[in-house]
Amino acid sequence: MKVLDAFQHGDGAHCGLSDWYEEGEAQLRQALEAHKPFDTGWYSSKKEIASARIWSEDGVTIKVEVRVSDDFDTEGLGYASTEEWMVPRVVQTVSAAWERAETARDDNQEYEGFRVGRDGRWEETYLVNIGWGENLSPPGDNYHWWGWQHDGDDEGQGRPHPDIPVKTVQAFEKWAHDWAYGRTEEKSLKIGEWQITPWRDSIPMREDPNDYAGMGWIGRDGQP
Repeated sequence: MKVLDAFQHGDGAHCGLSDWYEEGEAQLRQALEAHKPFDTGWYSSKKEIASARIWSEDGVTIKVEVRVSDDFDTEGLGYASTEEWMVPRVVQTVSAAWERAETARDDNQEYEGFRVGRDGRWEETYLVNIGWGENLSPPGDNYHWWGWQHDGDDEGQGRPHPDIPVKTVQAFEKWAHDWAYGRTEEKSLKIGEWQITPWRDSIPMREDPNDYAGMGWIGRDGQP
């Protein structure tokens, strides 16, 4: 199997995973034209928290694996394949594997993040722990506690932005947990000048670990 060594030195792609650097793309095109077994090995994107591997073991099927992560060290792995030895088709296959990796990452996610602010500004962050375990703090290195992230002073850890009214804080906390467990279909909640919005658009479909009923987990529809 021919190893494409241009992918083994630093990043293999610019902003995505299929906008390869010139030397790597040239080697990949030569491998496709030769129609023989090859392997890029794992290469990374300069801009994204993602890496990919493109290879063929038999000179017939081209396989693509994509691995993604995020600021919370949540990983996802996606796989796709093709038997069309053309650059555009390989690009499409990389995109398909990347999409599946993102879906896997979403499924593995142990948090939901929300932005809170006024007049379109992002002034505060709220994090909900949706993991099945008792995570004392969010995974990764960017956040160090759950809930409100305002840390304007030494006493601010876990407390909301001081300008948000107390009743609004309580309503936002309840709404964020409801959204995190699929109990509301609203895309955001606005009270007065303050608004809370999830980081991601789709409403997750998951069970709430607080709904344990002794005989098993209770789903969103109230059934085991």
